[in-house]
Amino acid sequence: MKLFAVIGHPIKHSLSPQLHRIAFRLIGEDATYTKVDVHPESLETFMEVAPLVFKGLNVTIPHKERVYELVDEVMGVASEVKAVNTVLFEDSRSYGFNTDVKGVRMAIESEVNARGMKVAILGAGGAARAAVVAFYKDCKVTVFNRTLEKAQRLAREFGVEARPLKDYEEIRRHNIIINATPVGMDGRSTPIPIEVIERNHVVMDMVYRPLFTPLLKGALRRGAKTVDGLRMLVIQGLESEKIWLGKAPDWKVVYMKLLAELANG
Repeated sequence: MKLFAVIGHPIKHSLSPQLHRIAFRLIGEDATYTKVDVHPESLETFMEVAPLVFKGLNVTIPHKERVYELVDEVMGVASEVKAVNTVLFEDSRSYGFNTDVKGVRMAIESEVNARGMKVAILGAGGAARAAVVAFYKDCKVTVFNRTLEKAQRLAREFGVEARPLKDYEEIRRHNIIINATPVGMDGRSTPIPIEVIERNHVVMDMVYRPLFTPLLKGALRRGAKTVDGLRMLVIQGLESEKIWLGKAPDWKVVYMKLLAELANG
């Protein structure tokens, strides 16, 4: 039996075990998936012993950037994001991947073909960085952040624009709006006023708890298309399975089953 895990600190609220149990069942894979709370001070030691136990790992906050430095080989877009969320242990080596990039792109593309569109990314942290990498090559990307200097640093690296978060008129001129900040996790806050959103927008919230954030609820009221963070979570998780196992079920099937489980408590 193959064993996989998600590591983070804290980790108790992770939906990844639930997601992967559904997926393994659908493809008939004899595998187990668990979650491990790894304190930052213990991460290096954990990564040394993990190959003795696990076939692969998912990595979440706050370890993605440090694991990027610890793996033997960085693969694909992880080198641009400078963060690893998926690890494969094979032939006594560790390989680091980033599936967040494909997760955010495919989640948006489930609603609209993004090529050539104007994409507003709210935030300038790790999640925003993955979103920039997902869109900067074939879209017009602008990073909006409360601290403009942080947005400018990220924007310069990828040749995109940077603006202050309060530049609401500029945000309104974009086709796609992606919240890559934690704002909304409290179930009350929105990163921008709902009045900024119009019916021609596609609005995504990378936050998935709550599933329907105040931003998404407001966007729906304004007539916009919406993309919840659970979609991205499922897609990036199944991209990890393709790396580990060479196969994964259809993300829409897993998404609907996970939604049903969450609705039933």
